[in-house]
Amino acid sequence: MFTTFTKIAVCIAALTSLICPSFAQEKSTKPATSKAAPAMPKKKTEAKKSEKAAVVPVSLNKATAKELESLPGIGPAIAERIVTYRTEQGKFAELSQLMEVKGIGEKKLAQLRPHLTLD
Repeated sequence: MFTTFTKIAVCIAALTSLICPSFAQEKSTKPATSKAAPAMPKKKTEAKKSEKAAVVPVSLNKATAKELESLPGIGPAIAERIVTYRTEQGKFAELSQLMEVKGIGEKKLAQLRPHLTLD
């Protein structure tokens, strides 16, 4: 009876290594008491944050609507409002004037400050 059980266990181990080789390798290299959790892949939001962190500073007084859209939190509608405001009111003298544009408040301005210049 013991030999039959041993043969079954060996067959199961062999099948497991054929079906999932990484499982067999993990099993043989790790001690039986270790139960390490597998590494989780990065979430999409983390990847987006890192992409947004690499934004090149944009001139608030010279940028086109498309260039303004490259800024975090600025979509086509707000970008157009910024260009329209600049056309009607003239150049921005300071970044805080940006809060006069509909859709930009204190939080969004704080988010945008590191990415804007007045050049």
